[in-house]
Amino acid sequence: MCRIVTYNIHSGIGRDKKHDYKRIGQFLANSGADVVLLQEMDTRPSERSTAQDVKDICAENTFKLIPSPAIRESDGWYGNAILTRFDVLAHDTLDVSQNGRQPRNVQIVELKTEKTPLTVVNTHKGLKKLERRSQFSLLHEHLSLKMKEKQIPLVLAGDFNEWQFFSKAFKALNELLLQQKVGATFPSHFPVFALDRVWVSDDIKVKACRKLKNAKTRILSDHLPVLVDIELPQND
Repeated sequence: MCRIVTYNIHSGIGRDKKHDYKRIGQFLANSGADVVLLQEMDTRPSERSTAQDVKDICAENTFKLIPSPAIRESDGWYGNAILTRFDVLAHDTLDVSQNGRQPRNVQIVELKTEKTPLTVVNTHKGLKKLERRSQFSLLHEHLSLKMKEKQIPLVLAGDFNEWQFFSKAFKALNELLLQQKVGATFPSHFPVFALDRVWVSDDIKVKACRKLKNAKTRILSDHLPVLVDIELPQND
């Protein structure tokens, strides 16, 4: 079994206003996650070092971090990142930024698991409806081509910022991949909106998919993390 968590960590700032990557990293290590898809990783504040932020979120050496910055500044970067216990086979980034809006990207990492290579796709979509529609289209086009070129198990997850209750925005993605039922994940103390979502390819067996809602996760970020346990096919 492989355990994946997707988590918008709100730049490491909890609802108690404390910035603490160490407590988030320890929580993720204790969750038993093999892979973590992070959104809003932020190492830019000059009063901290990027190296220490990375060490803390990795729970010392529990995980390796693969960054995917959307914004780079003199003191650090902001964007997506993946934590993993597995070796990395390949890493790619798809820029889906829209003119006049905050830069956004899609992080695509191929991992060497015990059974078979696994592609994980991590993303954080924009706040405006038309911005997201363009980003969803670019994501769908890229994944369609990728899955035709190389058929290996794939998990797509992240913060899609699609707050509308009866949205048709995911029609194309739902024809390509299997969306998992998660439910509302934002805001963490009283979830109303289903912003954080998960899809898998049809060669993956999902054993569990649930949001992690408890006293700790209500505080660590303004989003709830989502945990997915999957069974991968045996590599022939």
